[in-house]
Amino acid sequence: MDVRHSPLDAAHRALGAKMVAFSGWEMPLSYPSGTLAEHRTCRTGAVAFDVSHLGTVRLQGTGAFDTIQRSLTNDLTKIRPGRAQYTHLLDHDGSVMDDIIVWWVARNEFHVMPNAANTEGVRQAIGGDDVTGARAVIAVQGPESRRWLADVMPEAAEVGRFHVAETPWRGVSCVVAGTGYTGEEGVEIAVPAAAAAELWEACSTPASYPPV
Repeated sequence: MDVRHSPLDAAHRALGAKMVAFSGWEMPLSYPSGTLAEHRTCRTGAVAFDVSHLGTVRLQGTGAFDTIQRSLTNDLTKIRPGRAQYTHLLDHDGSVMDDIIVWWVARNEFHVMPNAANTEGVRQAIGGDDVTGARAVIAVQGPESRRWLADVMPEAAEVGRFHVAETPWRGVSCVVAGTGYTGEEGVEIAVPAAAAAELWEACSTPASYPPV
């Protein structure tokens, strides 16, 4: 199987990241500052993570709601467009195939976010289009993340916990969700691949903070 690379691969290598294989991808494990420094910064300040290896299966059209509602374990009627929901895809024996975040982007558009190794299995189970390779996902996380991000992408900084919004940035349309993968405050930004390196650089050096 061919190894996949994030649109930010070159940026990671330029920063001296240790690259490792993960679920068919080559992704950064750590930077020269070390994992403890990265952890402390996330818990006390703000950091940017590349989580582009997470899958994105996009379902659109009038039948998209019904497909997800019958395929995944949580109840979509508990939320609405502009919200995100944690859920599961089950195997035939009732065991969990994958834990998933659903981004309900618009009335008839959903981005189903499986773990990297399960993207194709989820696509086969629910249909839709695998658009993973067309974007990067940058998670800006930490207790200072929204103030940090306000210098770079103010609309993204306003996206609330488990909310989803389509947000412009320098002429491209991004999808932003506030699901907080690290357990800290923050958002995840799905940005078109061609603009990913520019947004990564902007998130790494916001005007009001020195580089981490």
